Order: sequence, then structure tokens, then C-alpha cells
Amino acid sequence: MHCQNCRKEIPTSAKVCLYCEATVEPAPTDEEMEAARHILTQMPPDILADLQAAIRDSETCKAFVNSIFVGDCPACNSSKTGDCENDPEIEELLVGRCYDCGTLWCTECLQLLDAKAPECACWDEPDEHDLGDE
Repeated sequence: MHCQNCRKEIPTSAKVCLYCEATVEPAPTDEEMEAARHILTQMPPDILADLQAAIRDSETCKAFVNSIFVGDCPACNSSKTGDCENDPEIEELLVGRCYDCGTLWCTECLQLLDAKAPECACWDEPDEHDLGDE
């Protein structure tokens, strides 16, 4: 069996990967694989090529997700970035962090944020998908 995060071979009975410490998840079902194939066949070729490049260039699943949802640093263009999900001082998941230059930014609009008060004006804008109780 292979870890779905780092792709290294691990024992079938493993609950956590011995190499990257990712929780071992069950393999996708046939139905999930078919749904994914269907989505991929509907993608425009340039978007599919970008997705394939992101997968190929990512060493782990977490790195792939990070490249899609956080992206490169808007200040120094470094790809050594991440979200602030596990930062106890930053409660907003939409804050990106550069591990090279220390910049914080909004992953929605790419506005640079103040490290002392990482808040973005776009978070206060009403979401077009919110149905609200007005």
C-alpha cells in the first residue's frame, strides 16, 4: 500500500504514514474515481495542463492543496507558502503566509496584510452565495 500524501510504501495496517505522519485514508471508491474522471474530461485543456503541472510539482498532497488554495507569495513570488490554519494567533483560514519573507496576505484577493492585525476588507463583503435571513 502507498501513502496517498507522500506516495511512499507503507504497511497495509498503518493508521499513520511512517514517513510524513499523514493519517492513512481509505482509497477512493470506484464511484469517486469515475466522478473525478468525468470532471477531468470536462476541463479545458489549458486548465487541465495547469492542474497536472501542480500535481507533478508537488511532493505531497498537502503541498498540492497549498499550491492551489494559497499559491505563491505576492510579495516575493516564493512558493514556500502555507495557510495559517494551525496558527493560534490567526483565526482566519484565508490568511496566506510566506516562509521566506514572512509576508501575510489574503488568499481571496491577494491584498497584503498587517501581521499585527491580519484582516482583509474583502471578508466583510457580502458573499453572493449567502442566502441570509433578511
